[in-house]
Amino acid sequence: MSTTIEDAAARASAPVLTPTLSARVRRSRGRLVIAAVVVLVAVLGVLIAGQSTQQRPELDPASATPTGAKALLSVLRAHGVEVRTATTLAQAGRAAASASPDDLTVAVFDQNRYLSPAKLAADDRLDARSVLIAPAPGMEEALRAVGRDVAVIRTASVLENQHIANASNAGEAIRLLGGTRVLIWYTPSPADVGVGTPKTIADLTPPWVTPLIVLAALVCAAAAVWRGRRFGPLVVEDLPVVVRASESLEGRARLYQRSDARLTALDALRMGAVGRLATAVGLGPGAAVADVCAAVATQTRLDPAEVRAVLLDAEPASDAELMSLARRVAAVEAAVSSPSTPPTRPAVVTNAAETERHGRIVTTGSSRERQR
Repeated sequence: MSTTIEDAAARASAPVLTPTLSARVRRSRGRLVIAAVVVLVAVLGVLIAGQSTQQRPELDPASATPTGAKALLSVLRAHGVEVRTATTLAQAGRAAASASPDDLTVAVFDQNRYLSPAKLAADDRLDARSVLIAPAPGMEEALRAVGRDVAVIRTASVLENQHIANASNAGEAIRLLGGTRVLIWYTPSPADVGVGTPKTIADLTPPWVTPLIVLAALVCAAAAVWRGRRFGPLVVEDLPVVVRASESLEGRARLYQRSDARLTALDALRMGAVGRLATAVGLGPGAAVADVCAAVATQTRLDPAEVRAVLLDAEPASDAELMSLARRVAAVEAAVSSPSTPPTRPAVVTNAAETERHGRIVTTGSSRERQR
């Protein structure tokens, strides 16, 4: 009757436990950190995109947000009005060049007060009917002084998408802005400020920013020097360096464990064992694995299927299975190297406390076999 490889495996070592939750977390902390960074970047991207959408300028002609003016301009276009947008005085002048003053209305919304009233009044290209939306003080008077036809909308919010449909806002806006064939929607920008426009980043930032950048650079340099010095000076070492076999073995085993390469580690053990077994059974190192398995099973009277599973087919799914298969490979090799031993279950000490208590060696074999 054939015996099993599992019963023949040595059980002297302590049982191997599967990794605990904390061990798995420590092993996967690199992937967890990368996943956390990806999630954080995605959340920040969504927040920044949302803020950029909400922070679009008031009465933006292309904005469908509650404070934009896209709804009003879409209605004006539907009524046959040609709407032209401009963000600088030069763009507004070019947009007005192809239209006669009688067919032109210029809507000016200068929320940030970039444009001076005198500069707007002095531009003859915009000598047409003007609609001022929440104008700066003095702008209406400056345009009337040069003979412009001026209409004023005191509150800009009545033209916003969220309020344009309230009361009679839409009708009044269409009456004021849609009376001509061409409407220039002019929202001044920093380019209209003129000579006083900042030209450098230092002019655009507060005065405390530059000292803060210098301080941050000094801190980074100090940290680099501090971290560099703590490792000590370089040490000159003669080559080649002698590395102990046990250190190399332990280092490679830890690499296999960290990457969960159980099958790779087991294959390394199997290749060495198959080479030694082939020599032991007289086949030579170049024999096929299947032939080595058959010869080992014949010589040790073990189950050929189990020998093939141990030396070739079985794949470990956990660290415990890896250790079990490694012990079974060692057991097969030990069975071949000791041909005088009968193919029964070998005696293995399983518990030192039980040995002392019973005064004998506790074996893995059955009581019936010990009686034999």
